[in-house]
Amino acid sequence: MNKKNQWGLGFYLCAVACAVAAVFVGVRYPFHEYRFLYTSVFPWSGLAFSVTAFFAGHFSYPRVHNVRVYLAGYLTCLFGVSYFVLYRFVWGPPLPRVSAGFPAALYVLMFVNCTGILFLGKELKFRAVRQLTLTVVTVEGVLVLLARLSPYVAEWARYLDAPEVWDPRFFAGALLFCFVAVPSYLFVKKDFYLGGLLAGWAFFFAPAWLSRLWGHGTFAVEVVEFTVMPVYLTICVIVHWFLRMDHRVSYDPLLHIYNRDYCSKIISEQSSLDTAPPFAVAMVDIDHFKSVNDTYGHQAGDQVLYAVAQAIQREVAPDGTLCRYGGEEMVVFFPRMGIREAEPVIERVRKSIEALKIKTRNKTLGVKVSCGVSARDDLSQSVIDVIHTADKALYKAKKEGRNQVRTAKTPLEAAKKK
Repeated sequence: MNKKNQWGLGFYLCAVACAVAAVFVGVRYPFHEYRFLYTSVFPWSGLAFSVTAFFAGHFSYPRVHNVRVYLAGYLTCLFGVSYFVLYRFVWGPPLPRVSAGFPAALYVLMFVNCTGILFLGKELKFRAVRQLTLTVVTVEGVLVLLARLSPYVAEWARYLDAPEVWDPRFFAGALLFCFVAVPSYLFVKKDFYLGGLLAGWAFFFAPAWLSRLWGHGTFAVEVVEFTVMPVYLTICVIVHWFLRMDHRVSYDPLLHIYNRDYCSKIISEQSSLDTAPPFAVAMVDIDHFKSVNDTYGHQAGDQVLYAVAQAIQREVAPDGTLCRYGGEEMVVFFPRMGIREAEPVIERVRKSIEALKIKTRNKTLGVKVSCGVSARDDLSQSVIDVIHTADKALYKAKKEGRNQVRTAKTPLEAAKKK
């Protein structure tokens, strides 16, 4: 399955647009003229949205099993509550005067979170995920409280403030949050747009950082950014959630390609794949696969299936869509291609698989495949008719000695030629 474009550029650009819109709101509606917005509407909304982000992250895990999303939801809630309750929120019991370094301490912790979360492993058990999340949230919660209640703890953070705009510290923090996009692209670029989601999550803190230093105490933009950020995270987590769920329905977990259900959608022309003529179909079947299972066991058979599927995927992507048709038989769909264009691609597939050396527990195995190719050249031909014709060409390849590619025209196309 082609995942080359799944970093999440759309999510990242959405974050940029939302962050810029927040800057506009903060500048257009200043604190001294719209005090009610910044002492009531935004704080209460920010609290509510932060709690919503917590629920989005928490309830996503049983469905998408992603520790990054889970932890991001918890941390967004922690820092949203910390910001609005301990720093900018006028309601509640009086607390000691806030340290000048407290907001900077929040930014430092959030930068550590935004970058550190990218390096978390995906293969953690749920118990480990819960323990990790509880530990991180508890430790950072204690640090936030210490920074808020003890002015001396956060005093060092005052050195992050820039007295003038041309001071390097003015842009340093903002650039660091923007550059989170680089490791996110390197480490989370094929996970259903999650890389762009996390990079966008970090981006919100860049204009907030600049506004805090630019205004020398004027915090309107910062408040709006902290209000909008959890909304962005919640919506993107839900989108990521649905993308993963939709993918799981159409995905073969063993071979890491599309499954028979998705193949059926293509056949019934209910998928987004363009099946208009020309539309080539190739059937690929592993020669003597039953003997592999009988001789070396089903675990070795699964390894062979996976290796063959990935070899096909490498050769046909991005032009072809590979699905498991049944057993050891796979089908490749080629939109906007006829037999003449698809046949050499499948020949490359055959040669690539013939050269494979598949390491199993007991032995290194080699396998070969037989292939059949046909194409839809007219709308009156159904996709299933093309598949049946390609299957007949496959049977012909097996009958004539295996390890070869054969082509065939559909009955309708053959009749036209006559």
